[in-house]
Amino acid sequence: MVLRLIFSEFFGGFLALPFWWYGRGLAIMAAWVRRSVREASELFALGVWVRNVFVPMYGETEWSGRLISFLIRIAMIVARGAAVALWSTVAVAGFAAYLVLLPAAVLGILYHGVGMFLF
Repeated sequence: MVLRLIFSEFFGGFLALPFWWYGRGLAIMAAWVRRSVREASELFALGVWVRNVFVPMYGETEWSGRLISFLIRIAMIVARGAAVALWSTVAVAGFAAYLVLLPAAVLGILYHGVGMFLF
């Protein structure tokens, strides 16, 4: 009885892993990617820079001050946007790696397991 329970739990969990991996696990990973990109955008305060692109820095109201403020803010938006884009690329690459990891692990186990018995 106990042995039957142990085997059913072990093999049941083993067989249920792919369903969890591409079901609930995939949803968890997708939520992590969305949250991570949103938090990166908040960390670099990209929205604040975009909202205030036409507001002069330090209350400077002269034409030259407004122009310099505008150019600096555009440069900061580009730099911070590039940082958010870079992190988004890393997060999406992690998501793609998550999709490939389980089949790659199974293929590696099968390849090395079969090779161990053949050679």
